[in-house]
Amino acid sequence: MDARTAAFHTLLAVCKDDAYSNIAVSQTIKKQKFDDRERRFYTELVYGTLRSLNYLDWLINRLGTRKAEKLDPVCLAILRIGLYQLFFMDRVPPSAACNEAVTAAKRFGNTGMSRFVNALLRGSLRRRDELVVPGPEDDLVMHLSLTYHQQAWLIRKWLEDFGEEETAALCRYFDTVPPLCIRTNTNRISRTDLMERLRAHGLICRAAEHAPEGIYLDTNPGIHKLRIIAEGLGLIQDEPSQLAAHIAGPQSGNIIFDLCAAPGGKATHLAALGGEACRVYAFDIYAHKLKLIEENAVRLGLKNIKVILQDAEKIGALYTDKADCVLVDAPCSGLGILRHKPDLRWRKRQEDIKPLPALQRRILESAAQCVKPGGTLVYSTCTINEEENGAVVGDFLQRHKEFEVIPVGTELGFSHDEPYLRILPQRDGLDGFFIAKLKKKE
Repeated sequence: MDARTAAFHTLLAVCKDDAYSNIAVSQTIKKQKFDDRERRFYTELVYGTLRSLNYLDWLINRLGTRKAEKLDPVCLAILRIGLYQLFFMDRVPPSAACNEAVTAAKRFGNTGMSRFVNALLRGSLRRRDELVVPGPEDDLVMHLSLTYHQQAWLIRKWLEDFGEEETAALCRYFDTVPPLCIRTNTNRISRTDLMERLRAHGLICRAAEHAPEGIYLDTNPGIHKLRIIAEGLGLIQDEPSQLAAHIAGPQSGNIIFDLCAAPGGKATHLAALGGEACRVYAFDIYAHKLKLIEENAVRLGLKNIKVILQDAEKIGALYTDKADCVLVDAPCSGLGILRHKPDLRWRKRQEDIKPLPALQRRILESAAQCVKPGGTLVYSTCTINEEENGAVVGDFLQRHKEFEVIPVGTELGFSHDEPYLRILPQRDGLDGFFIAKLKKKE
């Protein structure tokens, strides 16, 4: 199967059948065994089209006689891929993009569909000068939404939370392609030695600024080719996510609870930092996700992790005063990591976010019961939504005078004059993240 056809099938699976793009892409690459050039073309077609979805649909609505949401999913997928090549991939000849789209419409649709696709795509080339996004002075929300590919309701929220200048910077950040970040498995190798091995394989890499084990790959050969990952010398984990275990600060002999632990990035990090005499209990509500934690622990050679099937909301009553440290990486809106998995940015709904703070409060309440006197409670999310971050922790502290804040705003090379580590993409150049550390009084 050629790269364009594979991209069509992947896009159809994601947009029509709600498949997750990262899983669908990984499975396709593994199955098709593309060479490097085909793999790069395929992944850019899929992720680029998904990232630009609202702009592509805006083009379709301006050019066609039928609105994008009314089109057959097959036709819509073909048009989106074709328009992405025409408007974002300069190295693809327009004739090739149009001809391949028409061929796909004939193959997977019908003659009428192929004519419609041909007319719309060639019309987009003739009318390109007319297809101008509204300027910020005309419609700021639409300008930012179409230019940087975000939902309008989210743009309005950010304008309210951060103001115009920071919202524009935030949008620019989220419209970039994230570099691949690896966490060194210091249980087996040092970061310096791992970087030397990566360079020996012809990979350009650099050390992360804040995460002591973090390594960025400036050239991404594809996950399937990173033998170092398969050998257990490292784990793919974004830099802000690596900071949570360091702030938790596991020590030899500690009992650590990691709630909502799957797929195990933070649990394995806690286990590596704490050493063999530290016991990490990784809890999750889904049995199939516990298997992912076990697989990662085995691959990394960590024997001090035990996985337990348990609902985080109920854990407090079962394990009261049992842990020296409890990490709550709470389910959240994920608004800090919108560069990743671009399909998810279009699935987020404002009404879906509203119930999250109540769930986070319940989990934090339950987790707090597990903390021994003198122990610590760490709360983290990958969102920049204050209602899920400082507001949740502040409400908890109001009701629990036995806990006090341990300031972490200046930890790990940050210089934020605030008690929590609040990472904002537009300020820090990293994915959005929030970490609070609380201590239970003796």
